[in-house]
Amino acid sequence: MNIITIRNLSFFGAIFTLAVISIGAWVRLTYAGLGCPDWPGCYGILGIPDTISELTRAKELYPHAIIDSGKAWREMLHRYLAGTLGIYVFFISFLTFKYAKHISVYLPISLVLLIITQSLLGMFTVTELVKPTIVTMHLLFGMATASLLLWNGLKVCSNKEIFNKPVNSYILTCTLVLIIQIILGGWTSTNYASLACTDFPKCAQEWWPSDMNFTEGFTIINLPDVNYETHQIDHKSKLAVHFTHRLGALILTFLFIGLFLYLFKIQNSIILKKIGMVVLIFFIAQVFLGISNILFSLPITIAVMHTVNACILLMSMITLLFYSTCNEQKW
Repeated sequence: MNIITIRNLSFFGAIFTLAVISIGAWVRLTYAGLGCPDWPGCYGILGIPDTISELTRAKELYPHAIIDSGKAWREMLHRYLAGTLGIYVFFISFLTFKYAKHISVYLPISLVLLIITQSLLGMFTVTELVKPTIVTMHLLFGMATASLLLWNGLKVCSNKEIFNKPVNSYILTCTLVLIIQIILGGWTSTNYASLACTDFPKCAQEWWPSDMNFTEGFTIINLPDVNYETHQIDHKSKLAVHFTHRLGALILTFLFIGLFLYLFKIQNSIILKKIGMVVLIFFIAQVFLGISNILFSLPITIAVMHTVNACILLMSMITLLFYSTCNEQKW
């Protein structure tokens, strides 16, 4: 098996994961996360109940459920794609383990463990009635899957003599803060707090809203056993979550301004400047999409793009982090 083939398959897997993430965001934003109340099937079958007998049986099994074929179809589409991705990740992990002998076995093992965990989170999302903590972890692990597939593709073709510099600490810091901000964004979305503030740049007509409930807004354990698509946290709690996400975006912006000054004005690596330009483009797009979500009242297309672009931005930073260890003069 050619190493280049494994690299290309890994890169394709990362792109495929982006597609699955976008479908997952679409499902969540259209309140279809519980379009099927059971797992892995849908109302007791592996398809979608659409015949009279299937609908009758579904009603017998779940007498209190409101059967919505559209929501069920969206949820099952996401499950089919996620299942395909799971098989694909196992395949990539096997190829990496067998043919890429020059890299640590921990990388393909990590991919396998990650996709198994992600599958369990997908199940718990349904069985635990879309609890925000689980749904946010599900989103984060989805982005981690895309990033690790990308890292796998980069790593299998790496040369130890070229990639032997220590990791750049500032790039690493920016990446870690970006991950924290993604978690905050996921928490905002899964608590349906994206429109807690409908004005910008102020929030609720204040620079620092006075009526915020951080305790309830950031309760991550011992959550009540309710359907979080219909029973959400109160407005004060949503306000605290939304404002924290905005504050995180501001902090991240200042960090990234420093990153861009370093990449374009201080360091001399051409490849880091090129990757930095990609990071800059997606960072500007992310800011624009975030503001657009508020100004245009969370249109589905923009909201989904905001989620997917966050993952692309993370993957761009992962690539920048990888190439920061490169001795370019040896190319």
